[in-house]
Amino acid sequence: MTALPRLVAFDLDGTLWWPEMYMLDGGAPFRRDKSGAVYDKRNQRIELMGATEAVLAELATNPRWGQTEVAYVSRTEYPEWAIPCLKTFLVTEDGKHGTSKSMFDISSYQEIYPGSKLTHFRAIQKKSGIQFEDMIFYDNERWNITECAKLGITCIYTPRGLTREAWERGLADFAMARKTS
Repeated sequence: MTALPRLVAFDLDGTLWWPEMYMLDGGAPFRRDKSGAVYDKRNQRIELMGATEAVLAELATNPRWGQTEVAYVSRTEYPEWAIPCLKTFLVTEDGKHGTSKSMFDISSYQEIYPGSKLTHFRAIQKKSGIQFEDMIFYDNERWNITECAKLGITCIYTPRGLTREAWERGLADFAMARKTS
C-alpha cells in the first residue's frame, strides 16, 4: 500500500481558483447559479482551476482518504472573501438527501490571512498534532514552496494551478519521501 499524507494543504489564489481574491471587483457575498458557477456580488465569475473539483471530490468521498485531513493556507489580504467563497463552491452535491458539501465543509483547517506560510503551517501542526513530514502542500508560488519545504513538508509547485499531473506527482513524491525516511 502506498503511503498517504495525513494532511493535504492547498493554497487558494492561483492554485485552486481564479481570479485571485484581490482581483475581484466586488467580493462577497458570493452566489452559485443552477449550473454550479460561482460569482461575486458584481457578477464576476470565480472558477476552479484544472483538476481542483475532481481532486477535492476524491478527498471528500473516496474511503482511501478517510484518515487524511484537508487544509487551506492562503496569504490573501481578503480572508473575509476567501472563507465565504470556500462555502459557496460545492465539492459534492446531493440535492435529494441534502448532503452536499462545500470546499469549506471538507476542510479541517483554514489558515487564511496575510503573512508567512510558515506561520500557517506551524498553526496547523500545533492544532492537529500532525508532523510536517506527514503533510503535502500544493502552491503556485515558488517562494512558498521553497520556504515550506524547509519544514519537511512535501511541497508541489503548481504554476498553472492544481492539475491532475501535479496532484499525482505530489502523491508520488510523498510516497517516495516516506520510503527513504
